Amino acid sequence: MRVLKNLIFIIIVVSFFDILKIRNPNYQISASESSGVDINFGESFAVDQNIKNLKDRGKLYEREIIDKVKQGRSIEHKLGTVIRVDSFLKGEYCREMGEDTIIGTVPYATWCNKDNGPFSNVVNPNSAIIIPLTIELKAGFKINLLDTLFEGLEADYIGVIKGHTHNSNKLTGPNFKFGQDRLLGIVDHKQKLMLLYEINDLGIYRNKRSNNFTLRNSSHDLLINLINKNGQVNGGITFGENKKHCLNHSKNCFLKNIHLIEYHYKSDAPQINLDKNWGYITGELFPPYTLLEDNGSVQKIFLSRNYYLLIDLNENQLRYISRIEVSNKINE
Repeated sequence: MRVLKNLIFIIIVVSFFDILKIRNPNYQISASESSGVDINFGESFAVDQNIKNLKDRGKLYEREIIDKVKQGRSIEHKLGTVIRVDSFLKGEYCREMGEDTIIGTVPYATWCNKDNGPFSNVVNPNSAIIIPLTIELKAGFKINLLDTLFEGLEADYIGVIKGHTHNSNKLTGPNFKFGQDRLLGIVDHKQKLMLLYEINDLGIYRNKRSNNFTLRNSSHDLLINLINKNGQVNGGITFGENKKHCLNHSKNCFLKNIHLIEYHYKSDAPQINLDKNWGYITGELFPPYTLLEDNGSVQKIFLSRNYYLLIDLNENQLRYISRIEVSNKINE
C-alpha cells in the first residue's frame, strides 16, 4: 500500500514540474527560443551519498536547498529574441491584445498601451529594446530537491494548493512549531499553484545575514553586461541584494536605462511602479530576480519567473552594443 502511495505521489510531482515545459501563448517572445547566456557554475548538484546519515538536518536543509537558491547556484537564465519597443507595440501580439483590457466594467492598460502601459515611460521608443528573460531552477537541482526532502529530511507531503500568498497561520497545522519546523512551498508562478511540504524539527531558525527580508531572499547579484563588437563589456548594471547599483560598471553604468519588469502569466494589464531602489517594476518580491521568499519558518521556492529586460538606450549608444549577457555574482 505504501509503495502505491509513493508511486501516485511521484506521478503528481513529476506532472507538477513538467508544467514548466508548457509554452505560454501570451508570452509574445519565448525566452526559451534562444540562449544568449553561457553560464557554468562548475558545481555538482548530486546529493551526498551519505545523506541519510547526516545528523544535523537543519544544516542539510539550508545547505542543499535554501542556500543553493539564495546564492544563485541552482539558477540558470534564458534569453529570448531582442525586439525594439516600437516594433513590439506595433506587432501582431499587440494588434491582437489591444491597448486596454476590460475587467468588470473598468478598462486597464495592457502591455501594449504606449501611453499608460509598462513601456509608456521609455525615453527612446525607436531604439529601446526588450529581451524576454526567464530565471529558473536548474533541472538537476529540481530532481535532487525531491531526493533531499524525502531521503534526507523525511519531509511530509501536504498537497497542492492554488496561489502562494496565503496567510502562514492558515497553511500550518495546530502542531506546527514556528521557529523549529519548516513549511516549504514550491511555486509554479505560471499555473498559480504551490506544492507544500512540512519538515519537522530542523532546529531554531536563525538567519545569518539580516532580519531584512530582501537580504533573506538572496545573497547573490544579477549582472547585466552590454558587450561591444570586440567582445568587451561596454557597460551595464547590477541588480544587487537591496537595490540596483554601479559597483561592477563604474565606467559606463546605465542605472536609469535598464529595468527588470516581471511578466505574470495571464496578467495582460500589469501595474507598473517606479521604485527608488529598483526602477520600474511590476512585481512585489524583492530583490526582483530572486527565486526564494524566506519568511522564517515558512519559505517558498519559485520554479521560474519571467521578465522583460528593458534596455532604454538611444541610437548612438545602441550601435556599440552587439550582445547582452546575464550572470550571477555570488556574495560570500
